[in-house]
Amino acid sequence: MIKDLYSQMLRYNFKPKHDLDQYFIIDDKVIATVVNELGLEKTDVVLEIGPGTGFLSKQILKKSKMVIAIEKDKKMVEILEKEFKKEINSNNLVLINSDFLEIDLRKLAYTKLATFLPYSISQEFIEKIAGEKKEMVLVVQKEFAEKLASSPGFSNYTAVSSLCQSYFTVRVVRTIDRGSFFPAPPCESAIVKLTPNNKEKDENYNKFVIELFRYPNKDVSSAIKLIYRGIAPKGLPKKKVRQLDIKDIENVYKVIT
Repeated sequence: MIKDLYSQMLRYNFKPKHDLDQYFIIDDKVIATVVNELGLEKTDVVLEIGPGTGFLSKQILKKSKMVIAIEKDKKMVEILEKEFKKEINSNNLVLINSDFLEIDLRKLAYTKLATFLPYSISQEFIEKIAGEKKEMVLVVQKEFAEKLASSPGFSNYTAVSSLCQSYFTVRVVRTIDRGSFFPAPPCESAIVKLTPNNKEKDENYNKFVIELFRYPNKDVSSAIKLIYRGIAPKGLPKKKVRQLDIKDIENVYKVIT
């Protein structure tokens, strides 16, 4: 795949942009794993965030109905328009030149999501998709993957851990070494599978979780007092915030609302 990437770089005169976290996948086994974890059917419409050179898009298109690809880099959109002219004309590929964080997901009729996620927007990405009832396969920084799957009490169990686990079952599929990308990123990556549960999206709950974990080492009652600048109600768990599991957090939310 590195030859394919070099060929594109020469043909279209581009190189990876560090300010956009562009690390292009050059390992076909990684792509195959992502596609396999998606469990695609011919009726699926896959939302792909940051398609880049389109290597993953090409494989997804073979097994799905459509790909809706959101790409921030205008240059990459222009390249994809040339590389996938046939698929675009047949409405199998829809390209959106935009920042994913500014997209209204309610307007996109997709069934699954896949992304080699820019590391710099990892937490904002989870905050945005929390409550989306879609299967998702993410390639993220290994440290962030471990955070998503972390358990109460661990130092890397944070707001993003509990927020993600409130809406999804999190499974770290496998790690990816740095050499699977060009250029090599500064750290290892990992493939993460998110399987939605039946929890309804609640923006107020999401904001509450983020606010609560501003005080990870405080007792729950102390954290609530700081958040609401008042007296904590009765019935709160006698634990520190970082020790709360998802049921605890949901129960605290019920008590204070």
